[in-house]
Amino acid sequence: MLASLFDTYFRTPSQQSGEGEIVGAALPQVTSDGKYHGRYPNSLLTLFYPYTLFRDVVLDQPVDANDVPFFWHAHVSDEIPVKKVLKTCYGADLVELNTEEDVEKAKELKLLSSLVSQGRVGPESLKEKLYNGQRKQPIVITSPHIREVAELFTQENLGRMFSFYRHPIDYDLHPNLKTKLPPDAVNNFMTRLLSGVHSGELGFKELGIGKQVIRQTTLSGTRDLMPESILRFGQYFGWVPVGGEGTKLSEETDNAIAKSCIDDILQSYPGERYADHNSPEWLAFYKANKYDCQLYELARSTWRAQIQTIIPLSMQKRRAGEGDDDEKNDEEGEEE
Repeated sequence: MLASLFDTYFRTPSQQSGEGEIVGAALPQVTSDGKYHGRYPNSLLTLFYPYTLFRDVVLDQPVDANDVPFFWHAHVSDEIPVKKVLKTCYGADLVELNTEEDVEKAKELKLLSSLVSQGRVGPESLKEKLYNGQRKQPIVITSPHIREVAELFTQENLGRMFSFYRHPIDYDLHPNLKTKLPPDAVNNFMTRLLSGVHSGELGFKELGIGKQVIRQTTLSGTRDLMPESILRFGQYFGWVPVGGEGTKLSEETDNAIAKSCIDDILQSYPGERYADHNSPEWLAFYKANKYDCQLYELARSTWRAQIQTIIPLSMQKRRAGEGDDDEKNDEEGEEE
């Protein structure tokens, strides 16, 4: 009996109906509620849901027109300056889902389907033909509620997340996140939020989920490197700054415009605080928040790694053979 159950489980729907052959690398199926369940019980796809609805920011390049940028802001002192930069420097249209009620309403109204039908997400949103798929006035979903917002995304419109990570001693948690955590959740807030385990003991499983989110699904920024981070994010998504042209020849000028605007805004916002790592107070703090300290160090390591892997959209297109210059060469080759 058990053998027949497992045999059925490891087959795709077409195979279960008697069609085709057994495929060892069968793709995961999606249930009616939109959740991934993978090819076997307790698969990684199940473990990491709903983050499976975010793109792998490194491997899934170039950025697709159907992907939806998502800014996760766990800290108020990151939310305010970044939103100002997005609106001022890039003319971004922000969909702000600050409460869980906002997220539920977005689900009820089928937010993504609505944005697609309005031509604000997808190929129709690229109204102006700019070099290598760049765009002006992007739409960005923003929220402090990462797990809830992740469930808004679909296989047709996956999320691409960017976020800022800071040292636990410098946390400034969004007030709507504080109310979500129970009174006994007095440490390792980031690990709890990412893993969904809000109370009780944490372990390597919860830490592993947090690490996976940062390393795989996040364009990572840190507070002390915020200007460089935002500039990198904008280039990765192919956002043309306000006053920029988005042409092949204007690339250097566009980058200078974006950098100047970002620097002007962020210079008035304070940086990170630093602590004496040799003090007894620090040692006690680290012991109580060791998981979040590890996530922060991983975020910094990821930032450094993404110097090489998170590249401008125009370069992504060229490397994938999808650039405007590649299309032109193909047309010339056909004429010959």
